[in-house]
Amino acid sequence: MKRLPIALQLYSVRDDCRKDFPGVLKAVKNMGYDGVELAGLNGMNLSDLNAITKDLNLKIISAHVDRSELAKDPLRSAEIYEALGCEYVAYPWSGLDELAGGEKYQEFLESTKKIARALKVRGISLLYHNHDHELKLHEGQTLLDNLLFDLGPEVIKLELDVCWCKVGGFEPCQFLRDHKGKVPLVHFKDYTGSREDKTFSFAPLGAGCQDVGELLVASSNCGAEWIVVEHDEPPSGMTAMECAEKSVKTLEELQK
Repeated sequence: MKRLPIALQLYSVRDDCRKDFPGVLKAVKNMGYDGVELAGLNGMNLSDLNAITKDLNLKIISAHVDRSELAKDPLRSAEIYEALGCEYVAYPWSGLDELAGGEKYQEFLESTKKIARALKVRGISLLYHNHDHELKLHEGQTLLDNLLFDLGPEVIKLELDVCWCKVGGFEPCQFLRDHKGKVPLVHFKDYTGSREDKTFSFAPLGAGCQDVGELLVASSNCGAEWIVVEHDEPPSGMTAMECAEKSVKTLEELQK
């Protein structure tokens, strides 16, 4: 199995980023991350952000950007993320009304096609980052698969979040195998407990229920290019930065 480079979704350390974005980027590099996925610019201009990440040899691989923001001016958005060196832009979330069977679904499809065209001109691919609600069924297949089928891989591919995939009732390794060639980025996220008995809690990689080693194998075999670590909230007793460091160390150890 080839080593997959590792990025951090900066939403994971969002409070720290607001306080000292350059300091967080330096710390993330020192932890062992190869890249980052943006969740906003935290007040930093493009030239300064480019300068610090290039100096650190920390690649900006992607950015999470709301569809509504991208739709306002797709060409300008594409210019911004091209300037930052992004290979991907991902929708972070969509409501049920925007998915198959919803009243806004057709508008979602048409808007996404326009956004994808603008990004593609700048060499950027559009991805969809899932939560668990996209794993609900509509006419015999998941809402996520409806979306991927109706748009096609030339318009949008998947950034699979393995936590929400599992919470949504699907085994993430099998989901990756079933979507081979359509998942260039994989969100690695671990957790303990369940929502049903209200014991659910996010966890650093290796401290929860996910088989991280098998997920690495499945990600490599499905053609993933990057692993992206994300944790929505650190567990009790840990800071967000500590959780990020624990996760990358787990991945490094498994990829030796």
